[in-house]
Amino acid sequence: MPGVTSPGHWVSILQQIIQEKSVKLDKAALAYALTGAALNDVLIRSFELKYQYLTVRPITYIREVMGYTNWLPYIGTPAHPEYISNHSSLSVAAAGVLEKLFGKNQVFTDHTYDYMGMAPRTYSSYAAIGLEAGFSRLYGGIHYMPSIDDGTAIGKKVVENIFNEK
Repeated sequence: MPGVTSPGHWVSILQQIIQEKSVKLDKAALAYALTGAALNDVLIRSFELKYQYLTVRPITYIREVMGYTNWLPYIGTPAHPEYISNHSSLSVAAAGVLEKLFGKNQVFTDHTYDYMGMAPRTYSSYAAIGLEAGFSRLYGGIHYMPSIDDGTAIGKKVVENIFNEK
């Protein structure tokens, strides 16, 4: 099913863009390759940092340090260290590739979760999807803001590297 994983959600978004814009095969193949490369590269760097810094998740801090032993986040907590936010880094990287290939400020409606009966979401740009995805992890209670900010920066750096900028 599309959208089960964060990278899978971005592949679903890419597929929708390709269909909506009637993208020719050569550009579609390039888009899949570059999006896949961005997701791969950013997750390698993200997990390197996670196991370098070994930052505890909010659930651990809130329960063990603050003493709120029954506290739960709104979304499930992954079983790996907190810093940096994978979701922020990979979403910003994927969104950056889409902007490079299809343009900035492209209004997009995401239908990935229609099959689950969830309402489609409309965004003013691909970047807006990427940033919202990162913030969702703060609101969900599984990340701190510095992890989201640094994940965003790493996602942008991966896009720069892929497109050989700077």
